[in-house]
Amino acid sequence: MTFDPPLLSAAIVVWTGWGNAQWPVREEAYLIEEFGSEIAAIILPQIRQLADSFYASGARFTIAGLKEMGDVAAGEFRKAHPEISEDAVRALAWCYTYDYK
Repeated sequence: MTFDPPLLSAAIVVWTGWGNAQWPVREEAYLIEEFGSEIAAIILPQIRQLADSFYASGARFTIAGLKEMGDVAAGEFRKAHPEISEDAVRALAWCYTYDYK
């Protein structure tokens, strides 16, 4: 089952903790709380696949500044996944720059 982009985008934001947590959490329990266990179990693999796509960026190897690194990785991701919302892209960039700071 593939979820529509707005729901998938919202799930990415919830999963990362963007806007609610002090640092990225990437927590399945947040998805269960927000969407229920059945949807969470189905949507989580799709979220992880999109996160892996974001993390495929090599920006962390070539750009020293966190903002610029996140911007480049986000730009690459947007080209590959234009259906994903800007909030979800920002949430993934937040995770990426946190992990590679």
